[in-house]
Amino acid sequence: MFVEADLALAMPFEVGARALDRAIADGGLVSESRRAMADGLEFVMPAGPRGSHFPAREVVVHLLPPRRLSQRLVVGMRWETAGPTGRLFPALDADLELAAGPGPDRSRLSIIARYQPPLATLGQTLDRVVMSKVASATMTSMLREVAIQLDNWSS
Repeated sequence: MFVEADLALAMPFEVGARALDRAIADGGLVSESRRAMADGLEFVMPAGPRGSHFPAREVVVHLLPPRRLSQRLVVGMRWETAGPTGRLFPALDADLELAAGPGPDRSRLSIIARYQPPLATLGQTLDRVVMSKVASATMTSMLREVAIQLDNWSS
């Protein structure tokens, strides 16, 4: 299953790219996760659509080093639900991208992700009925959180 989300930012691309580099180098993209993991580019963060009736889950996020492609910065990532019930939730592989926007003071933050619903046919049915909507809302929520962190790291 594929899911995507995007968000326009009132931030020049170069400012956002430096902020994203700094946030990743400090150990995470959300303040709760800073220094949560000592080795590698991985951190722990809550995941789930904010303000929904679906509970947030704690996920371990693994990051690849950012790749600069002209006016784009791409970060490969993998989310895995932490804890004993983690196998009931899909792992999610994604590209987080910061790209130059339509004007010099704008940029665009987007994510394109892929996951395989667990529990075979039952999981695919649940995904069609409800979980794909949760995944989409979670990606949108995550982009809002990353945008807040970019704003914090840009100052």
